[in-house]
Amino acid sequence: MEKTNVRYNRTMLVLVVILSAFVTMLNQTILSVAQPSIIDAFKVDLSTVQWLSTGYSLIGGILIPISAWMADRFNTKWLVTSSLGVFLVGSIVAAFSGNFTALLVGRLLQAVGGGVLSGLTMTILFSVYPKENRGTPTTLLGLVFGIAPAIGPTLGGYLVDNLGWHAIFGIVAPVVAIAFVLGLFFMADVVPHKATKLDFWSVVFSTVGFGGVLYGASMVSDYGWTNAHTLLPIVGGFVVIGLFIWRQLVVDDPMLNLKVFTSGNFTVAAIISAITQISMVAVEFVLPVYLQNARDLTALQSGLTLLPGAVVMFLLAPISGQLVQKNKGKQIVVFGIIVMALSTLLLSRLTLTTPIWELVAVYALRNVGLAFAMMPAGTLGMQGLTPDLISHGSAANNVVRQVGAAIGTAVLVSVMQSKATAASPSASLLKTDPAAYGHGMHLALVSGAQASLIIATIIGVVGVVFALALKQPKKNA
Repeated sequence: MEKTNVRYNRTMLVLVVILSAFVTMLNQTILSVAQPSIIDAFKVDLSTVQWLSTGYSLIGGILIPISAWMADRFNTKWLVTSSLGVFLVGSIVAAFSGNFTALLVGRLLQAVGGGVLSGLTMTILFSVYPKENRGTPTTLLGLVFGIAPAIGPTLGGYLVDNLGWHAIFGIVAPVVAIAFVLGLFFMADVVPHKATKLDFWSVVFSTVGFGGVLYGASMVSDYGWTNAHTLLPIVGGFVVIGLFIWRQLVVDDPMLNLKVFTSGNFTVAAIISAITQISMVAVEFVLPVYLQNARDLTALQSGLTLLPGAVVMFLLAPISGQLVQKNKGKQIVVFGIIVMALSTLLLSRLTLTTPIWELVAVYALRNVGLAFAMMPAGTLGMQGLTPDLISHGSAANNVVRQVGAAIGTAVLVSVMQSKATAASPSASLLKTDPAAYGHGMHLALVSGAQASLIIATIIGVVGVVFALALKQPKKNA
């Protein structure tokens, strides 16, 4: 392992990393409210527009495993700035697109840049902070994970309502440009390197395996679980992932070093990360649908309803980081997962008459749990890894989280849809009593949301079991 001995301004370097992490996460959450406008603008159907999200997830899922090899092999500054450059070009192409093809190309370019950046974030932060200060990355990433997903729908709703859908890409571009320029001046080659070759079959198995699972999961909402469109990619994807795992164990230079999973704490922490990601994505899918379709709020009003929860997570992120540094990591993860599960159970009791203030309060409570569980768990898992495994640990954790979230979200969405469909009133009621039909559809949607959130609660309880299995390092090592 070749160590780097470069001089750099850590504050400015970290600013580049945090800006990059923020803009990539914001970019994933800001799009959802713009889909109806894009459908209307280009006269395409919903399944076509969903490729803006599906394609982004596929590219990211393919590139994140490769990012570990990239971090080991290439100059950190070049990787970050070139990824930001690709992301910037994609944002500009999307913002000025005049047809859906151009928009999709721009979105996929964003995915290329964002996928590499996502894989590098934790690696860079753990490379520039000593072991005794590993709570600092927890704080910084907690801020990003807290604020970006919650302000995305709010900001997106405001932009779409007032400036049009192009603006959601246009507003991202200046932030990326700032990060790019700062990266040229302040990013440094901080990740230790080693001369490794990229194994061709590892790339093939990774691309086909993870790509297949993510694609199949994204199709569940359209085709269900038993249709060949979903079943074949998911089952085939997992088979090929098995080949990928085998390949990593037999080659001299694995693309993703699976030795990270010999650390029990890392494995448990990765599972917890996936569970918290499922909970976060599921609730942030279900609640906007409930607020907009069952309670008839606008996209902006829906986003504003969730904003206090983001503020709570933003405020608590520094506290969770400090507690990790004080060797309280396991305690706060257990506490956080319990709070997350209980608050999700409370959310599952939503009705058509639930006061909005009550929803705001419970959602904020849930974010208290996420603030104390998500990033601290990841930090505890990474603490036991040697420097040469940090990049692989970061990539592996991201892969587990992304695949777990994709499958988990697909399960929750399908539960919500099937329950809502079963509870829907007869179509004949629409002709005889439209008002009663509309009310019945609202009740059916609430029924689906409740069922989905109950499943999310059960997943949270499983998370409590894994959190109890975590081990607190004797030192912040």
